[in-house]
Amino acid sequence: MTTIAAVVLAAGGSTRFGRPKQLLDWNGVPLLAHVVDEALDAGLAPVVVVLGAHADAIRPALGTRPVQVLTNYRWAEGLSTSLHVGLSALPPEVAGAVFLQGDQPLVSAALLRSLVARFEESGAAIVHPAYEGRRGTPVLFARRLFPELAAVRGDEGGRGLIERHGSVAVPVDDPDILADVDTPEDYRRLRARAGSAPVDLSRIRHLIVDMDGVLWRGDAPLPGLREFFDTLRRRGLDFILATNNSSRLPEQYAAKLRRFGVEVPPSQVLTSSEATAAYLQTVAPHGTPVYAVGGEGLHRALERAGFVQSDTEARYVIVGWEMGLDWEQMVTASLLIHAGAEFIGTNPDPSYPTPRGPVPGNGARLALLEATTGVSPVVVGKPEPWMYREALRRMGASPERTAAIGDRLTTDIAGGRRLGTMTILVLSGATTPETLAASSIKPDWVFADIGEVAHALAEAG
Repeated sequence: MTTIAAVVLAAGGSTRFGRPKQLLDWNGVPLLAHVVDEALDAGLAPVVVVLGAHADAIRPALGTRPVQVLTNYRWAEGLSTSLHVGLSALPPEVAGAVFLQGDQPLVSAALLRSLVARFEESGAAIVHPAYEGRRGTPVLFARRLFPELAAVRGDEGGRGLIERHGSVAVPVDDPDILADVDTPEDYRRLRARAGSAPVDLSRIRHLIVDMDGVLWRGDAPLPGLREFFDTLRRRGLDFILATNNSSRLPEQYAAKLRRFGVEVPPSQVLTSSEATAAYLQTVAPHGTPVYAVGGEGLHRALERAGFVQSDTEARYVIVGWEMGLDWEQMVTASLLIHAGAEFIGTNPDPSYPTPRGPVPGNGARLALLEATTGVSPVVVGKPEPWMYREALRRMGASPERTAAIGDRLTTDIAGGRRLGTMTILVLSGATTPETLAASSIKPDWVFADIGEVAHALAEAG
């Protein structure tokens, strides 16, 4: 398989917005983070981000995304200086690189994949999108042209190379897909376009479904629960039930659904503990010592993934939620992090719902350790992309044919939008119509409950 990198050019300064335009909100995430997420979702690797003006302010917006962030201190000398910085970071095994602007919000992962597919099919040295014959960005350059790219100066970019070598175009049917956010008017227009883009419910082939507040509330099933699963099976829709709650086992959730008259195998339940164990397997070898603070769900997931609990030699400290707080465990976790252990949180939820009201959630535990150690955790659960990526992997699904269903805008819906899935909000849990109206995070659909979702899916099929 051809390895294609991405270089996201985001070094320029902007004085029109009152703050760096890379930090403008785009569906609940900074604009630059949205563009980077599209590159990651397209499977481009590595993803290199070149910052310049306001680099120190912009860098935190990328969070824990698996990207390499570089600073171009000569950004004011022209676009070519950012090209040079990005090229310098590309490993020898890449066959080409897509150069993206960090302010083109409607460039999708699907378009980026189309550029790569055209590159592989045609053998062309340069591939770019075009609207009615007019070239646009992003542009994919073959590796053999990297020396010539490294020789450009000023703001020439790749125009001279296209004139010398020719190019192959991928047509797009809307000029706004290739538009950048240059002015506040552009920003308002493109945001309106993104918010009004039609989404076809019949496109859904896979679902990532939150549980508490969606399927049940406490120990009571919500209306339409059985109908929902009957509809999924009748339409042949695959699904993963995904929860940020790290304390319980998948078998326990399957047993709860069985009490409600629904049979779901534990393999279709994904907790943040399991997602954390899956993430840890990508960065640490089998048998690595870890120190886990949390409930049975976390300890069992790490054990099943081949990690060994240790309170003295742990290379990773993993913190998940459970009822109660053991002071000695937090002391041990703090000391291990101070000694150099990597700090990982299963989920960032600041509160946990109970019949008496919200109580401190796992985000509160993470905040305690971060305040003590000065170290920010890598967070795996929603809205970070790791959990949804694991759900997609289990189903063999693509974001474009998947919908995330949840009751929380800041986790379920924001996480789905980051990954490029369709999103469905139900108003049976944490979000009220008033909260939705005031939020910048907008789902593709809003339904009263899972029963309404079932009816809509049945009609779409």
